[in-house]
Amino acid sequence: MVDRWVVAGLALALAVSAAALFVAYTHCPRGLPAAPPKPKIVLVPIDFVLDSSPVDGVIRDLVSLAQRKDVAGVVLVINSPGGTVSATEALYSALAGLNKTKYAVVSGLAASGAYYVAVAAEKIYATPSSWVGSIGVVAVMWPDEYFYDIPDYVYTTGPLKYYGKELTDYYNDIERVRMNFVQAVLRGRAGRIKVDPQVFETAAVFTAEDALRLGLVDAVGGVFDAVRDMAQRLGLKEYEVKFLRELGNATASPGAAFRVDLERLMNSTPVPIFYILPTAVQWRVTTNGASNATTPAPARPEKPYVLLDLAHNNMVPRSFIEVLRAELAQRGYVLVTASSEYQLTTLLSNATALVVVNPTAPFSRDAVRAVLNATARGVRVAYFYDLRASAIITVSGVSYVAPYSLYAVFDPLPMYYNMSGLRAVYNFTAGALNYTQNWQYVEAKPKGNWTLLRGVERLLLFSPSAVSTNAPHKLEVRGYVFGYGWGNYTVAAQAGNFTFIGAVRSFTPYFITLADNWRFFKNVVDWLVEPRPIERKQGPISAVIYTS
Repeated sequence: MVDRWVVAGLALALAVSAAALFVAYTHCPRGLPAAPPKPKIVLVPIDFVLDSSPVDGVIRDLVSLAQRKDVAGVVLVINSPGGTVSATEALYSALAGLNKTKYAVVSGLAASGAYYVAVAAEKIYATPSSWVGSIGVVAVMWPDEYFYDIPDYVYTTGPLKYYGKELTDYYNDIERVRMNFVQAVLRGRAGRIKVDPQVFETAAVFTAEDALRLGLVDAVGGVFDAVRDMAQRLGLKEYEVKFLRELGNATASPGAAFRVDLERLMNSTPVPIFYILPTAVQWRVTTNGASNATTPAPARPEKPYVLLDLAHNNMVPRSFIEVLRAELAQRGYVLVTASSEYQLTTLLSNATALVVVNPTAPFSRDAVRAVLNATARGVRVAYFYDLRASAIITVSGVSYVAPYSLYAVFDPLPMYYNMSGLRAVYNFTAGALNYTQNWQYVEAKPKGNWTLLRGVERLLLFSPSAVSTNAPHKLEVRGYVFGYGWGNYTVAAQAGNFTFIGAVRSFTPYFITLADNWRFFKNVVDWLVEPRPIERKQGPISAVIYTS
């Protein structure tokens, strides 16, 4: 006979089981127990310019993903030109700390800051037509007034309160920011880089195939390749692929944006240094020479004068004009500007010398003939050029100095003096501790008996340009030129009354104080105004004299 307590226990167990089945049935649409959620691989689009607003939203979403147990991995889908330093590094840090498996797919463009973000992933794919790289920094310098004293009506409690630091320190900071980028790449791609890291110093952009060959990406492929490989790595037989926006409470993507106005960038960060592809920025560059401060003057200058060409949309740093004007004043000369080719040809009749700086429009045939005739009469010409010439950009009415010109063009005028083939010269020395060893500073140790090198033992030239010439007097530097490699390149040369000097910023405040730069510039000015016979021509003069 079965014990009554055993029977009672069996009855109770059956009742509990029945109740559980009833609850499961009433809470499941199909009347079956709810299956655990499938693991998810989440696609996170990075298809915008990296600045604070969209990046902050993505970081919030990443924090939510980190707390979800059903998220197995994240695939970044990148199509971006980069953005601000602060936003880029914030997103990189958030991804590096994310406790999920991370892959990245370049679907179009991963340039500058966008590639910085990509190296936080464990594996990088690139679709066949993608572009990858631009490992470097774009900086916008302080306003041009940085080169001068603080206005009298601005009171500060310390010598560096107004700007925060010396200009030379600012250059050091730019280099340190670049090195942060390079170090992140070397960490993220450790053991996979197949090329000397010097390749990073060029800030080049590479095709997907080239990026694979260099070790910047792991495979040429797309999103499905990345998802499949991640699932295999994680041992997932069943899983879901979800876009970030499909998950609850995800921030909406701002949508694809590949061009950004400089004003937006400047307003999104306190420090104007960017990890961005320069061609993605809408620059408003002022190249018209009329922007240089000039005032009308009497028809005929009272003193002998040197003519400054502003008739060809010249990019003339204002600080360069100040140095030139001051040196001429010490010698009893004034600086006269020509804002049109008519003024140029007319004023050359009685000028002692002509200074041409970074023309962005070519000389007409008549203007070339006027310059050639002037040098034949004894007028001397100093032609300053820089393929990466600085330009003035305007943001909200404030002028800044852009490091490199987007509008520099080759002008044929030097060709008439057997000088041609302008090329940019640089070093593979980025990453050095001192800013004067940055890639764009090239050291020159002059040799030979040339008047302009008198008392000059060492020059430190900022982004010099070189020419091919057989001129009897030359200044050569040891440097690197794309397509030509390492070699000795001519960055200054004299042929008769024409002198080419492939540097401009080297002779502005701060830079001109480096090495013997100032001594060289003084020699140039001495050469321009040196007493000599000049055949004068009579004619009307309409002049504008540069004044401070």
